[in-house]
Amino acid sequence: MSDTVEIQEVVAPAVDPVEAATAALKEHFPQDIADDTRDRYTGLIVSADRLVEVSEYVRDDLGFNYLSSVTGVDLIDDNKLEVVYHAFSIEKGGGPVVLKVQVDRDDPKVPSLVPVWPGASFQEREAWDLYGIQFEGHPDLRRILLWEGFEGHPMRKDWREPYYE
Repeated sequence: MSDTVEIQEVVAPAVDPVEAATAALKEHFPQDIADDTRDRYTGLIVSADRLVEVSEYVRDDLGFNYLSSVTGVDLIDDNKLEVVYHAFSIEKGGGPVVLKVQVDRDDPKVPSLVPVWPGASFQEREAWDLYGIQFEGHPDLRRILLWEGFEGHPMRKDWREPYYE
């Protein structure tokens, strides 16, 4: 009989930081967050009036401290504009927490996230310039790609270039 003992290492299953953050968000903000259930879409739809609070929670409590992108989407068939945010955790790694806000195309107002993630400044200006989304509380919301006096917002699906002779 042998006196050797075999030791097996127990490895805990890896927890996906995005899945953990998504679960925490749904638990903490049950009335203000919903899954994006559209076919082939991911992320969470957040009500505009709670966006700043949700974003602060994502940054401060969940550790997603790097906002990599802010972009606009024209959902013309639904008469809405959408703003999509991708927040990453530098420490935890993995993919982004994707937050989305949908607002009426006729009066598109979304709170600015510059106080939460200062890097949002130029990207919000771009979404304003190209889509006409007004980021309330932005410290310097003005055109960034087109000149002052440019008519309209050219990424909107119903925008037409003026004809000049």
